[in-house]
Amino acid sequence: NGFLVIRNVLTTEQVAACHAAIDDHAAEAIPRSDPTLRNAIEGSPMYGSGPPRLDLGGIFEWDGTDSDVFKSILAHPRLVPLFHGLLGRGYRLDHIPFVLMNNKGGEGFQLHGGTVDCTSGEYNSNLAYTCHNGSLRSNLLGCNVMLVDHNPGDGGFCVVPGSHKSNFKMPPGMVDGLSHKEYIVQ
Repeated sequence: NGFLVIRNVLTTEQVAACHAAIDDHAAEAIPRSDPTLRNAIEGSPMYGSGPPRLDLGGIFEWDGTDSDVFKSILAHPRLVPLFHGLLGRGYRLDHIPFVLMNNKGGEGFQLHGGTVDCTSGEYNSNLAYTCHNGSLRSNLLGCNVMLVDHNPGDGGFCVVPGSHKSNFKMPPGMVDGLSHKEYIVQ
């Protein structure tokens, strides 16, 4: 499928620590109110109808123990074997981690990423997925940690199963959720 769902990675106490740290820093969150900052086309299902998404960065730089639980995810004993299996040993942090906070009706993202760009069809070696002699490798891995329950239809992370192996761009409208919705899994 190109994705794994691993439940209960963090303990109840770790999730509570995440929530407490986010609460401590919520005032630092930046709303994506400017339409040019949205990663979705107005009028599409991904654009949303409610308040803008809030981005909360700097989670590794927070004082005290607020950042500890977020840092622990990089070396979590349940995740490291998966990181090694898909990225190889010696993986590196490529994107600065941050918290996405959404209210009901908030903005989503266009579908993006993969070996072949979703809209242009251009090959992207920086995101390449390969399988050679039974060894799977990916040059980039997204690790999303949900801190609240996400049921189908609630919003949240979406994926097109198998798209990591695609050699073609997506059909028109698919990246925005306007067409081919039956292939998009939340």
